[in-house]
Amino acid sequence: MESITKWHGHCPSKGASLPSNTPTYRILVITPDYPPRYTGGCAFSCQLLVEGLRSRGIRTDVWAFNGDPSPPLESETGDTVYFRTSPTLGGLNRLAYRELRRRAPECDIIHVYNTQQLPAAVRYGRSKGKKVTATLNNLAPICTNPSDYVEGECASCRPLDSLACAMRRPGPLRMRAFMPYHWLQFIWLHRRSRRADGYIALSEATRQCYLDAGYDPDRIRLVPNMYDPHLRTDPSPSTNVGRNRVILYVGRLEPEKGLQVLIKAFALLTEGSVLYIVGKGSYEPQLKQMVSDMGLEGRVIFTGFMEKEEIGRYYGMADVFVHPALWPEPFPRTILEALSHRLPMLVSDSGSSAAILGKAALSFTNGDELDLAKKLQLLLDDDMIRHLTAQAGEEVLRRYHPDTVMTQIMEFYGSLLS
Repeated sequence: MESITKWHGHCPSKGASLPSNTPTYRILVITPDYPPRYTGGCAFSCQLLVEGLRSRGIRTDVWAFNGDPSPPLESETGDTVYFRTSPTLGGLNRLAYRELRRRAPECDIIHVYNTQQLPAAVRYGRSKGKKVTATLNNLAPICTNPSDYVEGECASCRPLDSLACAMRRPGPLRMRAFMPYHWLQFIWLHRRSRRADGYIALSEATRQCYLDAGYDPDRIRLVPNMYDPHLRTDPSPSTNVGRNRVILYVGRLEPEKGLQVLIKAFALLTEGSVLYIVGKGSYEPQLKQMVSDMGLEGRVIFTGFMEKEEIGRYYGMADVFVHPALWPEPFPRTILEALSHRLPMLVSDSGSSAAILGKAALSFTNGDELDLAKKLQLLLDDDMIRHLTAQAGEEVLRRYHPDTVMTQIMEFYGSLLS
């Protein structure tokens, strides 16, 4: 239990006084990814939300469907319960709906973090008069193959088109064999997800994707991710002289993340650099085979999954952070982490990253390894450009202070209940 309860370190302790204007409503957060077991940045974004609510005295319970069944971990302002998980959308929703019926939680708002368990929350919420919202941290309700998503075109595709697209998704044969079943669940998720009372889009790019898919614009509120203040670092003297330049990627290893493009671009660079890929995912075997086929062993290093504290060491030694996503990613948490470590960045022009970062990053044409290699070589060779982009990141990061974002979250909750 100790490894789980440590995640409540920022909550008010028992007996602590709460502000007199603390809202009286209660929140239930349902998520398939939450520390200390997690697969990506969404878990930490969810954790920051929960800690922000609890620190303001709002009773916030968490149901995390990514572990073994456990008794509630109690705190003054909310409990956290871990349930067993399921690899399928249908399975996650059956588990969530069963627990909602069985436990009948005392809450005013059910907040689904990500979208996977939105159907269960909508079904239960409508029957019990609970408000239901979701953070749109993926495209699961509107796309079966995010790596091929084209903004402005794909959201309106017909069901059979989405099946054909799902079958083209890169990955191992066993995953593609599962795709017809996944597609049936997608259709169900697509229909049910439209019935929530409100949605939080993390970026304008994501908001537009859901509007293109026919979602009600009056129900979608734009609220970005917040940075983790505990990741802020002080500038350290440069130690680049006499060593290889370090290029860093942190995140899941999936086709839509664009790592195949990054590896091809890296192969075009001059000698004197190394690429660290931190994370895990279903696409890892194919990426490692690509590295082997291109003779890049020793220059492209897969670290595997790493704990949050360990990843900081790689941010600390990196010269450039690259986020090469092929899909219109809502708001990558890793770009906030890179900003917190004052790293210059290079990002795809697809989705939200380039718009969020502005002068704090260079951008390249989505999926174009030649353009990526050109911009990457420029960043590695030009100390002044690296300095200017890292400097611009200071101003960008201030926009995503937890106090600013939490104020927007609480205003959104108030609008749901008004």
